Amino acid sequence: MLRIAVFITIIFALCSKELKADILSATLDYHSGRYQAAFNEFNRLAVLGNTDAIYNLGVMHLHGQGVKQDLPKAYAWFSIAVEFGLTEARASLDKVRENYHTPSDLDKAYKQLSRSFNYEMYSEQLKPIFRQERFVAQEHTPPRRTLTVTPKYPEQAYKKGIEGWVWLEFDIDVSGTVKNISILDSYPSKLFTRPILNAVSRWKYEPYKLNDKPKEYPQRSVIFHFTTVKGKRYKQSFFRQQRQYQNKINELIEGAEQGNAVIQYYVSNWLMADEYNATQLLRAHWPDKGASFDLLLESSMNNFPNAQYQLGANLLRGEYAKRDRRKGLNWILHAAQGGFAPAQYRLGKELLKENDLEYDKKKAETWLQTAAEQGHFRALKDISALLFEDLLQESRFLHYLDLAKEIDDDHPELLLLESKYMVRKNDRKRAKRLAKDAIDEAEYREWNPQPYEAYLGTL
Repeated sequence: MLRIAVFITIIFALCSKELKADILSATLDYHSGRYQAAFNEFNRLAVLGNTDAIYNLGVMHLHGQGVKQDLPKAYAWFSIAVEFGLTEARASLDKVRENYHTPSDLDKAYKQLSRSFNYEMYSEQLKPIFRQERFVAQEHTPPRRTLTVTPKYPEQAYKKGIEGWVWLEFDIDVSGTVKNISILDSYPSKLFTRPILNAVSRWKYEPYKLNDKPKEYPQRSVIFHFTTVKGKRYKQSFFRQQRQYQNKINELIEGAEQGNAVIQYYVSNWLMADEYNATQLLRAHWPDKGASFDLLLESSMNNFPNAQYQLGANLLRGEYAKRDRRKGLNWILHAAQGGFAPAQYRLGKELLKENDLEYDKKKAETWLQTAAEQGHFRALKDISALLFEDLLQESRFLHYLDLAKEIDDDHPELLLLESKYMVRKNDRKRAKRLAKDAIDEAEYREWNPQPYEAYLGTL
């Protein structure tokens, strides 16, 4: 029988978004007799190192559920599960060996499977090495924030004791100004979006330097937590809602332990902060400081794209985990394949780095286009710039440029790109006007205007 028992389905408000297949949904499919769906889901999860899925593939081969009965393959999957540290699989492994008439077939099946998938491969390609302490010196030090504007807490949310967080990414120009802000995820959805955008656009950073030369710092990732715990009224609101909070916390704990990938991801984000009312109750169950990262990994292994991208980005930067570009890109690839537009965009940008072994302009263009088709603004902007370089792609360039302008018609980088296009069309008068507009808009947004001024000087 499956290692995981039948579960009672719990409906959570935070799971209203479309769920990706995780160990919970795959197990429910199994117990509902939807063996083919369960088998396919377990296969996807096994590649991510999910030990329950690996073991369950052995069970399904053993009983011929969703696949032709094949005891040697069952033995092979049980053997891989043991490699991954699932000691319970040893009994199943030994049972098959005791009752199968040709042991050499079992060893052959195991060797064949291990050539394409084994624990050593997983360790090399995906397994992160988390730091023992969260606040240790990082391998990569991001720019230091010199000015923080605190987002205004929505009054109604504050009165009701509603807490949440916003995960965003942005670029930092050479002067330390924030630009190109994008929201990756938030909870509750959109409640805190406007306050955080208004605040972060005014943040300032110490200019970033690489080899003593000022450089733009791309894709700074921040999770900003909105919590009432420091407010004067939080104790009253928390006291009134404590029973409701505790009931919710119990549901979250149960859902995370059952293998609900979305819940594991959300709990991970809550545990990254110390000041949530919810966090204080969650820590009673997960007191270890590394619990947030363990849950993030579990959610990633459970095939939730948001978690996979967050984990991959951490690995690229060496934040909270040992820096590993290969593993970071592999997790981001899984997130991109899962349809997460920020991951598709990030993968495209990483593949455009000419000094890296993974450089592949054609694949980069494909991923940027995939993200752009989902309306991802930065992808629309960057695919436009990429297509502009190819004289044969004019119609596609204009298509994506127009889509980007529908989102931000006065974006300085788009105005600059349009100006360059006008030069190509021999309309230098309009090109100059657009360049001046780009300078004005950059100054209005408090961006560094020097690149636009330098370009205008060439016209």
